[in-house]
Amino acid sequence: MRSIGWALIVALAAAAAWAEDPDWSSMSYTLHKDYQAVDAAGNGTFPTHHALVMRGVLINWPATMLPTAAGFEPFLGGQWQECVQAVEEDDFGGTALWMGQYYGHLPFIGDPLNVYSDEEWRAELHRLNHDPATGRLFRPGDLVEIRARAPGLFHNGKTNINEQHTVDLEANFDVVLLQANHSSPAPLTITLADVKDDSDEFIFDATGITGAEHYQAALVRIENVQFMDGTWGPNRQMTIGDGSGRTLPLLLGLGSGFTLYGPPTGAFDVVGVFDQEDAIEADGFKTGYRLWAMDYDGSRFVLLRHVKPDFDHDGDVDNDDVAHFEQCALGPAIPQTDPGCLDADFNYDGSVDSIDFATFQRCRSGAEELADLFCDQ
Repeated sequence: MRSIGWALIVALAAAAAWAEDPDWSSMSYTLHKDYQAVDAAGNGTFPTHHALVMRGVLINWPATMLPTAAGFEPFLGGQWQECVQAVEEDDFGGTALWMGQYYGHLPFIGDPLNVYSDEEWRAELHRLNHDPATGRLFRPGDLVEIRARAPGLFHNGKTNINEQHTVDLEANFDVVLLQANHSSPAPLTITLADVKDDSDEFIFDATGITGAEHYQAALVRIENVQFMDGTWGPNRQMTIGDGSGRTLPLLLGLGSGFTLYGPPTGAFDVVGVFDQEDAIEADGFKTGYRLWAMDYDGSRFVLLRHVKPDFDHDGDVDNDDVAHFEQCALGPAIPQTDPGCLDADFNYDGSVDSIDFATFQRCRSGAEELADLFCDQ
């Protein structure tokens, strides 16, 4: 999924430039539109040689985008990816942050020992998923600052914040909380006509003012589309169309809803991260755009299908959720009629009892840890 070329060689040669931390507070924010800038052929033009700092709103849960588990597959092991959307008034789009476990398996790396052990990888995931100062589990909607010592690489049409594929500590990037629950991730509402012409070709504008480049790594809602073909399920791909001949690949993430529910029928709206993966380098990087949907709750596309015991919808099942359950639990065969407690009747039998408590216990993750997305089934 991640290939490497001359950009990496140049970046590694410049390693000394980011060997020591800069004074992050004195650095100006790099805008996402500048970081994603491309030339007329779609090649990235941002110089990824020096440390940079960016900010934006988190828009997805990493666990629903790529398989994060240590050693998940032989080539890259686990992967982690999170997208950050622009917040400045004169900015647009967003940026993906990416890490992989087995860098040494990638072309041109040259060092097979350039990998994270399973233990090291889990430590890296914990580091990136939690604010270093407060320990808070990051959630979509948090305003964050990204401090990149090795400021990423261009890949298949977009520039990603990453470690430039080395496990050296000096190449780490950090995610720092600026404001919890800053804003609900707000998708930009578009139609396929905003990114495709009437010949079903992608609209490419190197300035990013219009066309597909404008929405790079941003959360969007595409209205009134339907499925044309493909296979429904986690990590599968389908094609959506608008009835006028315009189509777009829809990549399905790892959300549990793609397993628990069948696909919508007829016309629907779909929410996801607008992404690019143009694997054909010879003609530049002006195509390969797609929408990446994270999860589905049986009636609509969502960023995360919240498990039933996550009463406050913050991603974890912790003491806050315990308090609500205990308030609602009356025991077997005792009807629970309080409208505020109907969400604790997980098996819908009219009472909140030990059967519901068993579901709660399966889902309990503790504070600041994402609950198992299948625990309530």
